[in-house]
Amino acid sequence: MDDLPAAEPTPGLWEWRGFDLRPRHAKMARALRRADLTTPDDLPVLVNTPSYFAFGSRGVPEDYFTNPASMVAYQADGYERHLQHVHDDFIPYFMPWFGTGVLASAFGCPIGLAAGPGNDPAVTAPCVTSVAEAARLRLPDPHRDGWMPRVLDAIDYARSESDLPPGLTDMQGPLDTLGLMCGQAQLYEWMYREPKMVHELFDLVTDAFIEWVRVQKEHIGEPSDRSNGLQGVVWPPGVGIWESDDDMVLLDAGLYREFVVPRVSRICQAFGGGSVHFCGNGVHQIENLGQIEGLRVVCNSPLGDFAAFAQLREQLGARVVLQIQDVAPRDIETYYPRLFAGLTDLRGVVLAPFVIDALAMDGQGGYTEVEWEPFEAANRLVATVRECVRRHLVGEPIAAPAVTASAVAVARPAAAPTGGAGELSDDQAAALAAVQQCLITFDGPALSDAVRSALATGLAPFAIVTHGMAAAMAEVGRRYEAGEFFLPQLVMAGATMRAGMDVLAPLLHTGATADRKGTVVIGTVQGDMHDIGKNIVKTLLEAAGFSVHDIGVNQSAERFVEHARAWRADIVALSALLTTTMRHMGDVIAALHEAGLRPPVRVMVGGAPISQEFADRIGADGYAPDAVKAVREAERLMTLYRNRGDKT
Repeated sequence: MDDLPAAEPTPGLWEWRGFDLRPRHAKMARALRRADLTTPDDLPVLVNTPSYFAFGSRGVPEDYFTNPASMVAYQADGYERHLQHVHDDFIPYFMPWFGTGVLASAFGCPIGLAAGPGNDPAVTAPCVTSVAEAARLRLPDPHRDGWMPRVLDAIDYARSESDLPPGLTDMQGPLDTLGLMCGQAQLYEWMYREPKMVHELFDLVTDAFIEWVRVQKEHIGEPSDRSNGLQGVVWPPGVGIWESDDDMVLLDAGLYREFVVPRVSRICQAFGGGSVHFCGNGVHQIENLGQIEGLRVVCNSPLGDFAAFAQLREQLGARVVLQIQDVAPRDIETYYPRLFAGLTDLRGVVLAPFVIDALAMDGQGGYTEVEWEPFEAANRLVATVRECVRRHLVGEPIAAPAVTASAVAVARPAAAPTGGAGELSDDQAAALAAVQQCLITFDGPALSDAVRSALATGLAPFAIVTHGMAAAMAEVGRRYEAGEFFLPQLVMAGATMRAGMDVLAPLLHTGATADRKGTVVIGTVQGDMHDIGKNIVKTLLEAAGFSVHDIGVNQSAERFVEHARAWRADIVALSALLTTTMRHMGDVIAALHEAGLRPPVRVMVGGAPISQEFADRIGADGYAPDAVKAVREAERLMTLYRNRGDKT
């Protein structure tokens, strides 16, 4: 951090609408230098309210995304009221927000904007579905392609017609952008099968990212090594860019090191230093973060994982600034003492949460509806954090310290089924072992051959599924929960399993369905186009012996009812990745009730914003935080309700 330039804001940002911003800038400069704290006010607290995005917000104009004047006025008026009522360190700037898919849209991804309040623009489908399509990609033109011109129009309007200085739009990094462009599952599979092509894609998207930032900065009129605003925070010179790497928590350290670290280093170095954002537990990427050249700030949303954040602070805090950026929790006075109790050094810590009008973080990293006055909640948050800092400075206890973090919580699954195959010959046992080994090593062609060899020993097709591939998938699940495998490995295991199922599918006659554990209808709810989690759950359920009917993404409540009735479903499994679509899970449950299907049909829910609390509130029967636990939850529901006699 010794090579930072002098931390002086550019002229014109010292004052805004009569508010003196000099002390706020000075506080941010001290934080970037990791200066000692002497008073509770020394730790910067910048509460983003009103939020620049639409989800969870009230009063966002209908033409917010089509009329730059409307977007600028909404933010400027809100920030002026904020400065009048909230006693924090927020520095106002205009955020030209058009969702997370602007860069992806310039390569051809379609953007959709659902009707009604609380919806933000979002990518609705990938634009690269084959190696041939990947080869045809070219650098986009920021003045012509996708939603980039909308961003530039908004920046130009703010600069010419408003006193609110514009900043950069949402900057999804190369990893997240390629996840949108290719679909996460396809991208992760290509990392294994087409690594040279994926490296070329990362280089192309990194070039486009850097050029896109340069064009925005030209329109803004700011230097390369600083910005008027980066994800709700105005940093001094030395932090000229931010990029979101939310998907880093899904990747193992090896893939992130190979494909992502060199590109993020290029981005940070191009703009005099940068900030990397991610949500959740990134403990397994700490070493990689330390290898990113030019990284000045790590912006993390802990999502209630206090131990993981404490470990992040302990191992990275001497090298970078730590920016805490959760959506404000419902239990403000409990959450922040627990978060700060695990931190032994508060130098270089900045708090920049979002207080949203109608949503708050629940106690499990999900979201829950709230009825609060945002400015009052913001002041409660500031007061709570200041008290935590005061206690830290005088050596008073804050709260019970967090426990030691691990990269992934370990919970060993039940043993793979071994009964039902009868006595095996040596050849049959060896054949099943070969099937398992091929699947665990992601060798699809070898798995096809191993399945044929297993059939030649006299093993029944369903026995090969149950005691070969399902046993291997159980081991994949164990390694996932132990932190040895991550999402790409789950994707590869599912893709490899399909090679074996292609051989067995014609032989799995209907008589084998008597051995099935149950029938599941699975889909992603209305308005949500994400399918990677759903697809992995489907694969693991099939491997565990369930009959699964996947109805796809963006499915209405009526479609779930239709398929649940047609397939005589035991379980309806609902997936959602967006906070704006999770509410439709309740619509599906209500529709199943109205159709007279509940009971006996049971509903389980999952997805990034979902929590047990949310599942209970909407009346779901089960909840699973990941695909591996979804199998156990489905098995639990089948056992529980069969024992009760609800389903025969």
